[in-house]
Amino acid sequence: MKNIKQENLLKNNIIFEKATIDDIDEIINLYAERMKWFKENGIKQWSKYLTNHPKEQFIQVIKNGNFYILKKDNEIIAGFEISTDSNFWDDNKSNAYYLYKVVSKVGYKNIGKELFKLAKKITKESKKDYLRIECVSSNKKLNELYNKYGFKYVRDGQDYYRYTLREWKVNE
Repeated sequence: MKNIKQENLLKNNIIFEKATIDDIDEIINLYAERMKWFKENGIKQWSKYLTNHPKEQFIQVIKNGNFYILKKDNEIIAGFEISTDSNFWDDNKSNAYYLYKVVSKVGYKNIGKELFKLAKKITKESKKDYLRIECVSSNKKLNELYNKYGFKYVRDGQDYYRYTLREWKVNE
């Protein structure tokens, strides 16, 4: 396992940048690889992720300049979407970013932690008040992880699945 720390991103030849359309197939493969890993490890999450989030959706997010990636040696090892829109929060008028599609390459320990640090930095630099995220309520480990990364519980909700809403306040 590769253990990545933010202060070592450049030292480890890891580049953080916005994704381009040229990255789309590699991004989709990254999600497919993570979905396979979830299934092999008995984690009931993302079984229909690429059905619910088709390639066209990723293309639009990239075209809008809202998908970020980490690359090591020209290989995408992680990514996420940051947006001002949300289907889960009913107060879209708030000054918040919403974090979606967080993924990391299997085998890169702590890269997710670094993604959250980078997303928080973008949020703060954009003068937003909150960075918000949602996840499956039944995934206790993921909810604990988000809590550890400073995303406080707000409430649970129900759509096509039961979800938990969490947020990080910039100046807390």
